[in-house]
Amino acid sequence: MRDQNKNMSGHAGVPKIFAPYFVVAAARLGIPTEALIERLPFSFSWNPGESEWLNYSEFNALIESILALSPVTSPGLSFSRFPIMLWLEETIIEAQPSLRRPREIFRPAEIVLSQTLAPLLRFQTYQEADAEVLTLNWQQELFSAPVNHFIAEMLMSRGVDLLRTLNPRFPEVRGLKLRSEKPEDDSIHKRIFQCPIEFSADENAIILGSQILDFPIPSYHKIIRSQSRNILKAVLHNTLTSYNLAASLRAWLEKHLLSEEITIKQAAAHFRTSGRTLQRRLREQGVTFQQLKDSVTLSLTKKLLLSTKDSVESIAVQLHFAERAVFTRFFKKHEGVTPSEFRRSNVDRDIFEA
Repeated sequence: MRDQNKNMSGHAGVPKIFAPYFVVAAARLGIPTEALIERLPFSFSWNPGESEWLNYSEFNALIESILALSPVTSPGLSFSRFPIMLWLEETIIEAQPSLRRPREIFRPAEIVLSQTLAPLLRFQTYQEADAEVLTLNWQQELFSAPVNHFIAEMLMSRGVDLLRTLNPRFPEVRGLKLRSEKPEDDSIHKRIFQCPIEFSADENAIILGSQILDFPIPSYHKIIRSQSRNILKAVLHNTLTSYNLAASLRAWLEKHLLSEEITIKQAAAHFRTSGRTLQRRLREQGVTFQQLKDSVTLSLTKKLLLSTKDSVESIAVQLHFAERAVFTRFFKKHEGVTPSEFRRSNVDRDIFEA
């Protein structure tokens, strides 16, 4: 499946800018950022270009890695309110400001989602007794089964929540159908959906009362536009700011760490913020100041070991270690060998491969 996806013609996949969103959201679930990035089969960037895309096999690998590392049983449900979904809602609302019924959202939602997360998505409805069934279908062959289930949980949990927001007078969701198998513990599904759930179904669908999709949306602009335009844009802005801060901090450390010992207080002053705020914004991205500093220190150590004949003691001093023993313990903790052993075993290695 993956090899076939790599060579599929037509749509390239999903925008690469989504990868950082997923990594940040994963960090909020307790998934280590570095461990996740190391598993990815593509070059990860915090600031990819707008024209860069992930093919389907790469997107599968991203989600499957999140599923493998996730400490929660149903990550898809946890992702239903993270920035990608919120940005999609904002785009739909901006594209169709005159929408007055939930049913009118289907077409713009299909267009936006088909360009991003779920190619060739289709919202379709049919009558069933005194209820109306809303189905969500897409080209599931593009994704692996775990990824399909992840997407379904994410879209449907957000869809149910949005329907309840749009129609507070008719909050009834009678039931849910999911293709995924019933988990050992489905308590989170019951808590989020608050309705009967049929697992191992032949489709992903929301069962609604007959009036919900056609009942007028009350105070549409007040309820939805204020939420999406102000609060949700602020979420995206803060997230992107965190990306830029981490990348900028790393670049700054790479330029200055050899010339002076850098503390978090100095770094915070350079970026015109407090140490506490700096740490908070970095944690939102899934990294700490010390982790960034250690990573840069390790990178500089390897380059000095391979590109100079400086002694280990001299390199330790250049990188502001109090003594060689402390420097050696630091290096061995991260690389599994001492600096001297690393130099001997990589004597002919290109410094940029270190």
